[in-house]
Order: sequence, then C-alpha cells, then structure tokens
Amino acid sequence: MSAEPLNVLLITSDQQRWDALGRENPVLRTPALDRLADEGLLFERAFTCNPVCTPARVSILTGHYPSRHGCYTIGTGLPEDYPTIPAAVEAAGGFTALAGKAHFQPCTNAPIGPVDSLEAPPRIFDFDFFRRWSGPYYGFRHARLAIDHSNHVNAPSMHYGLWLREQGVDASTYFGTGKYTDYGEWDLPEEFHNSRWTADETIRALDLARDSGRPFFVWSSFQDPHNPCVVPRPWSRMYRPEDMPDYRFRPGEFEGKPPFYEAARAATGRFGHPQLDGAKNWYCYKGLPFMDERRTRELCASYFGMVSLMDRHIGRILEHLDATGLRDRTIVIFTTDHGDYLGNHGLWWKGLAAYDDAQRVPFLVRHPGVRTPGARSRAFQSLVDIGPSILDAMGLAAPAGLQGVSQLEAWRDAGAAARDWALCEYRPTEGPFMQKTFVHGRWKMVLCTDPACNELYDREADPDQMRNRWADPAGRDAREALLLRFAAAEMEKDGTLRPRVAWA
Repeated sequence: MSAEPLNVLLITSDQQRWDALGRENPVLRTPALDRLADEGLLFERAFTCNPVCTPARVSILTGHYPSRHGCYTIGTGLPEDYPTIPAAVEAAGGFTALAGKAHFQPCTNAPIGPVDSLEAPPRIFDFDFFRRWSGPYYGFRHARLAIDHSNHVNAPSMHYGLWLREQGVDASTYFGTGKYTDYGEWDLPEEFHNSRWTADETIRALDLARDSGRPFFVWSSFQDPHNPCVVPRPWSRMYRPEDMPDYRFRPGEFEGKPPFYEAARAATGRFGHPQLDGAKNWYCYKGLPFMDERRTRELCASYFGMVSLMDRHIGRILEHLDATGLRDRTIVIFTTDHGDYLGNHGLWWKGLAAYDDAQRVPFLVRHPGVRTPGARSRAFQSLVDIGPSILDAMGLAAPAGLQGVSQLEAWRDAGAAARDWALCEYRPTEGPFMQKTFVHGRWKMVLCTDPACNELYDREADPDQMRNRWADPAGRDAREALLLRFAAAEMEKDGTLRPRVAWA
C-alpha cells in the first residue's frame, strides 16, 4: 500500500431510480444524500452494467462485466474462489467488511428447485450457523448479511433475522403475509426495520476498521427501496400520492419497438419473442394491469417513504464518520445496483426493456480531496469502475483482467472524465437472446442477438425514449458512428489478462 492510502465506504441501496434523490426531485426528502451531493459530486450519467441484482452486484464485487464473471441474471451464483476487489484489499493488508445484502448467490429455490446457496433457504434460516459465523465471504473478512426485502417471507433470516430474534420480535407477525406487489403501511415498529439494522452493522464495521489501524473498504448494503413497497410509520405517510411524478404508459409509445415491450406490459407471462419464450425465464419486469394511476401514485409515495427512511440511517453513518475522525481520510460512494420502472412506460421493477428507468443509477461521491464540491458532473460512471477506483484510492495496483477503469480523478473534479461511454449487458434467459446497451455522447444504442430488436435513441432530444430511430434514415450517420465506437469499446474493456514476461 502507498504511504497515504484512503479508506472507502461504499453505500448501496437496492432498485433505486436515478431520480429518487432530493437533488433530482424536490418533493423527495433525502437530507443525508443531499449532504453528500453538496460536499462531493453528483454524477448525471451513471449506469449499471446489468439491470438486475446479482449481475450488477457481482460487477461491483469483481470489477468485471457480466459477460466475464458469468452471472448473467438472477438465479446465478459467483464461485467463492473467484477473484474479488475485497480479496485484493485483504491480501494487501487492508480491512474489509460487508454489512447488509450481498446477493452474490441465488436467493430463492423457485422455480427450478433447491439450490446449495448460503443466501437461499434452508440455509438462511440456520440461525445457529449465523450466530457463530461472520465471514469471510468473497474476500470480506467481516460479513453481517441479510437477504430479500421488507415483509417478504425470506427477509427475517441470516444475521438480520438472528438480530430480530434477539430483540424478541416474532417474525411471523410482520413477515411472510404479503406479495411482491404489496405497498403501503407496514406495522413493523420502525426500530426493527432492516435499514436501522444495516446502519448499526455498518457503524460496527467502521469501528472494527478504525480499531484495526488499517486502511479499509466497507460496503454498506441497504435492501430498500425494493418491492414489496411497504414501510412503517411515519414514513408511510410522509408523501401524498397527488405529489408523485407522472409515471405511466403513454399510448403509442411502443410503436417501432421490439415485441417484448408490449408483451411485458400486457403481463401475458410470455416475452413475445421466439428466442425468449421457451427458455427458463426470470420475469424481472412486467406490467401490472391492476396498477391504475391512483394505485401507481400510492405505491410511489410508499417507495419515496422507503428512500427517506433509508436516508435517515445513512445520515447516522455519515455522522459516525464525523464523530470518529474518519471523514477526512474516507471516500464515500453512494449508488444502487439498478433502477425501477415504477409504473413508467406501463412497466414495473427491472430487466429487459432498455429504458433509463432501469439502466441509469443515482451516483454520489464525496472525496476528501474534492476540488469542485457541490457540482454536477457529466462524466460517465459505470458500476464496474467502482472496484478499480477503490484499489486506486487505497494505493493498490489493479489485478490483471479488471475491466473497469479508475474514476479517482473524476471523483475529485467535475471537469474530469475517465471514460466517454457506458455499457449495460443483459441476458434474461438461458436461451440465446442477449442485449447490450451502449451509451455514448447523446445517443443510446441497443443491440440484440436478433437485429430486429435493435434500438437507437437521441437521449437529449428524446429523453423518454419514445422514438426508436434504428431504422430511420436520418439516424444512419449516428448509428454507424456508434457501431464503430461500440466495437472499439468492446476491445477496450477486455483489459490485460496476463503480463508479457518474454520477447520470444
């Protein structure tokens, strides 16, 4: 390590829209995240590298795109001996910890059958195991884990479920009684919410890191605002449905788009494409016909309440950094794994459709050496860059094969940039269909294994992606230039896998 390595605190939410920040939506109250934006930088062009949980999280963990680490959708799992960023930090003598949701392995047995996963039943309910185990896990020396979301049946498990038991909470009273589509008020007392537990465990990890006397990488991983969108009082009543954004389907907006757009909104249970139907599909996105305008606004109000509750506990973490003297030597990053359609375009949750709703992410960084605090940056950010940037901040050489780039200079100065493109990869099934979204300049290009499903959008003139210009003669020059830049980007992201050691 270098003589003056920085510490890194990565804070992530789960399934948070890019505009679900106080700095992007004046209705939403997020004072802690606003503070990060004021004291650091807010990045306007940040993208996930996969629009569902496991692949995006594993890309943060490894610095590799899904096409390299192999976790192409949910239900996949990363081998525990795969090289990771925290393992590199540990090997160099740093301290590493993870508090909250991992989701590096499958977290449910459905629909295929039982899986051998630490993050799925029945192992998540082995409280004797979690009472004595706190890592290591994928390179994190200290790990305190949770899985699933809000009141779902699997949520009171792992270390969080053990803590609930120790607090005398009867999990059957508050969990397992609803569906993923639920929203509204949750009768769980606020002091037992998973956001409180995650913040407590993060503060504990920061204290362990400080006491170790070593530079640290701590990942604080919140589970909100993922559905089911239920939240305790007073957060359930903080926002009025009538004040919510106008997320909805606009008649005619799927004209000229691939058939799976309308198939998803119609909630037929089929993708509407021969390369998609018939495979073991993971339906991460869909239409919910019963969600009319009133219900959509009510759910959005609950979703915003979840964000504000989480923000309160993020504020506790930031205050602890101040109180312990860690702030001046710690980079704080806030982002999420992917977004949420939240009813916009008639779609819900995440997945295949190539809208910014799912692909764009909130991204805030407070670097102790920031030169332009409070600025908004147009520099491209990708989740795959977080790992290489952490290693750079800690004075460590990047292992061979990392596909992300260090963003350290862009995190200091709103006028700097480390890349001029972002790539989002998705393979939603075990069939042949694949999709890659390439964003460069003002354009977004979506390429699929079936060329009939390709898309092209001018994000400045058409930010809602209403008009697919792939077949438009007027978009030919942009399309051809993007195809060439995409080919170069595909080569750029390969990195160097092995050093050259001889001239022979």
